[in-house]
Amino acid sequence: MNLFTKAVLKFLSIVSLIAQVLFAFAGLILLFASGALLFVSNGVRKQLLQYADLNTNTDLSVWFLVLSCLVALAIIACLFIIMYALHKMIGNIYKQHFFVSQNLTYLKLILISITSFTILQFISQLFFAQAHAYNVSGIFSDSSPSLIGNILLLAIIYTLYVVFKYGISLQDDSNNVI
Repeated sequence: MNLFTKAVLKFLSIVSLIAQVLFAFAGLILLFASGALLFVSNGVRKQLLQYADLNTNTDLSVWFLVLSCLVALAIIACLFIIMYALHKMIGNIYKQHFFVSQNLTYLKLILISITSFTILQFISQLFFAQAHAYNVSGIFSDSSPSLIGNILLLAIIYTLYVVFKYGISLQDDSNNVI
């Protein structure tokens, strides 16, 4: 492996580790916020909702808000799992362990997490539509191209999964011959 590839892999490893920390922090903050929704009074909740977004319907029930927070927490958990698996897979590739069963497991974990992320993002968009809150987040857009992009990403990850699975079987055959 050349120096440039090693530097890129090290950079990606660091970025994925930083992303894990940020997603864990965001998850803790969101967990705190959803718990706080249960304990604040109705008047304070309405003021917070008006402050957070002027287009939001403030007549939402507390359970709807908590459920929305839990869906957002599940989305963040999916992103954390994706970054965790990516970090581990990059570590294996850095050590030049390409076609090992761990990488196949990490790819499977990424595939499941991206599928869950796509479904949860669709559910989140339904919640936003119910609350009449559009364009709430610049990170998770509420558009069909985003859904199509996630489906294309799933197709690419699945193709990589199939290639790695075949590579592992070739590696096993090669190890058995030698």
